[in-house]
Amino acid sequence: MKTSRRPRTWTQTWMWAWTLTSTLVLFLTCFAGAARASHYAIADVPRLITSVQVDKLHKAKVNTTEELLAKAAKAKDRKALAKASGLPAAELLDLARRADLLRIKGVGAEMVLLFEAAGVKSTADLVKQDAALFMTAVTNANKTAKITEKPPTEPQLSDWIGQAKQLPQVLETK
Repeated sequence: MKTSRRPRTWTQTWMWAWTLTSTLVLFLTCFAGAARASHYAIADVPRLITSVQVDKLHKAKVNTTEELLAKAAKAKDRKALAKASGLPAAELLDLARRADLLRIKGVGAEMVLLFEAAGVKSTADLVKQDAALFMTAVTNANKTAKITEKPPTEPQLSDWIGQAKQLPQVLETK
């Protein structure tokens, strides 16, 4: 049995297109964002930020690693955050470096600690790495410090180095 369809009016066509576009935008907002690194609540990375530091940062209205990086990226901002939080500016720089590395998709607290043990403290340091040489450094650091049971592979390191090269360098270390 064949059914006949009425031709769509201009309004129906426009509404259909608008609905389709809205759905696509919603989908991309929800799922395309998943391709980027997550920002963590500062309390959710206790291996990187201690509970004492979390309390002091909360006092200064810093709740996520993204906010931490934004408020501690530049020396003058670190000085203001140090005053508001009671944390020393040098300590805030170390925390900002960690937050900087967390911008990379696939890099979590464990990998940040492993990178630090291998001598890489920020994305600026990471972009200078050769994946094969960095793999050796990471492997040696993990053997010594026993940071992770699942160390990264060389292709993962290569990907993370590539991602770091695409990121804007926001951290001022002076």
